[in-house]
Formats: sequence, C-alpha cells, structure tokens
Amino acid sequence: MVEYASIVAAVAILVSSIGGTLGSALPATDVTAAAAVANVAAKQKVSGAEARAAYAKAPFRRTVLRYLYAVGWVGAAKDRASCQAALLLGPKPKDAAVQFIRRSPKVLTRLRAAHVTVSQAATAIGRGVVDGCA
Repeated sequence: MVEYASIVAAVAILVSSIGGTLGSALPATDVTAAAAVANVAAKQKVSGAEARAAYAKAPFRRTVLRYLYAVGWVGAAKDRASCQAALLLGPKPKDAAVQFIRRSPKVLTRLRAAHVTVSQAATAIGRGVVDGCA
C-alpha cells in the first residue's frame, strides 16, 4: 500500500509545478491563454493539442479561470497514475491549491491583478486536476 505521506508529497509537487507557471502575468485573452497552455504542456511533456482541447472545454467563462483549469489539467495529465493515487489517498486538489497559493506571494499578486480570489483560482485548478487525472 502506498504511504499517505508520499501521496501528500505527490500532490504538493503537482501543485508546485502548477504554481511555477504562474510566475508571470496571467493571460487576458483566449489567444494568449491557449498559447500559454500549449507552452506549459510542452514543458511538462504533455500533448499540446490535448492541453488546448482541455482549455477549450474548461467549465469556466473567464479566460483566467479557464487558463488555471487547463494548467491544472496539464499538471495532472503529466503522470495520471500518480495523480489517481493522490486523488484516492491524498488531500483534495482544491485544498492543496489553496495552501500553495496562500504560501506564494508572487501567485497572490498575479491573482489580485487579475481580480481572481484564492477560492476561485483553487476551484479552477482543482477541477482541472480532477479532470486531468481521468
């Protein structure tokens, strides 16, 4: 059986990889967001076409939230087996995202500039992670 601590660590790594993409300004248009998602996917060795499709299917209207959803999806799609184990045994992705966001002043600054709350961002990332694990 997989140890609970290793699952928590896997979720933390997943969320931190998502956070690394938030270091610059969040995209404001669909064109820049789709390009950014494809770039994130390439860095994570995930199909750019699948990542853009995830962005297009995101269950949010706002570009920023769709982008965060797609980044969560990419982070999960990178290693689906570990992601599925983490979902079963670890904390909820939304909770892990909230913890990461609150510990990162840079991410908080970017979210505030985009007029996105921590809860909204964590919901979008968490939903993307869950959908990306499928």
